[in-house]
Amino acid sequence: MNKYLGLLGKLHVHPLLWLIGGMAVLTAHFKQLCLLFFIVLIHELGHAAAAAFFSWRVKRILLLPFGGVAEMEEHGNRPFREEWIVTLAGPAQHLWLTAAGFFLWEAGWMDDGSWELFFRYNAALFSLNLLPIWPLDGGKLLFLLLSYRRPFGEAHRNMVAISAAVLAVSIVLLLAFAPRQLDLWAIAAFLAHALWQEKKQHPYVVMRFLLERYYGKKGDYARLQTITVPADERISAVLQRFYRGQKHAIVVVRDGRERTTLDENELLHAFFAEKRTDAPLGALIY
Repeated sequence: MNKYLGLLGKLHVHPLLWLIGGMAVLTAHFKQLCLLFFIVLIHELGHAAAAAFFSWRVKRILLLPFGGVAEMEEHGNRPFREEWIVTLAGPAQHLWLTAAGFFLWEAGWMDDGSWELFFRYNAALFSLNLLPIWPLDGGKLLFLLLSYRRPFGEAHRNMVAISAAVLAVSIVLLLAFAPRQLDLWAIAAFLAHALWQEKKQHPYVVMRFLLERYYGKKGDYARLQTITVPADERISAVLQRFYRGQKHAIVVVRDGRERTTLDENELLHAFFAEKRTDAPLGALIY
């Protein structure tokens, strides 16, 4: 129980949210802001509680003016089942929140206006979060799907590209059907900035994945992935072909013949401990 209560100590409110709160008071929209704040808080606590259940390292829960984010210190090396549950735990909160709101409205404990607003906010946040755009939950689900069949680095690049395409289409639709919706433009701007930052961070994202794989908690891998490479292939290039959730056996080929099979830990040790970043695989054999 303590690990769940401890999540409240990880709550952080973005300074802009305080500013918008002050503006909401001045413009008589404080009730709407409180409803939105409550829904976003429950959404992010859903992510964090699921992560805590699996003993993930929750860094902080940041509440933003147009949503929130539960930041984890995990880098793609947890089991797929856990990642699916943690990612879906946020959107799932809107289901019981809507059901609870409907019960309160039916019982006469919530007026028509409040129920309509509460339902609209839940439906909007649920739908928005499932768009396949990083860093929304839909973008994280997209990344999980891609990384199930593709190397981690390739899946990350593909996820960023698909997210950018979906965001571009969304902006075109926004221009066509709701050009004066300032809140949607603010969300689009936030997503575009976050996506640009994620693109720039690609090398570091892959490096964190490899570092966690080498130094972090060892996962239970259900599948063995064989990677066949020539002996002159660079260690750094082979590491780019690692998958999440799989153990790797690296088959080294020279002159068309299989020379030996290396365990992935041998490559990770040579890369991180021995600093042989550009050494060919053959150097680990001969």
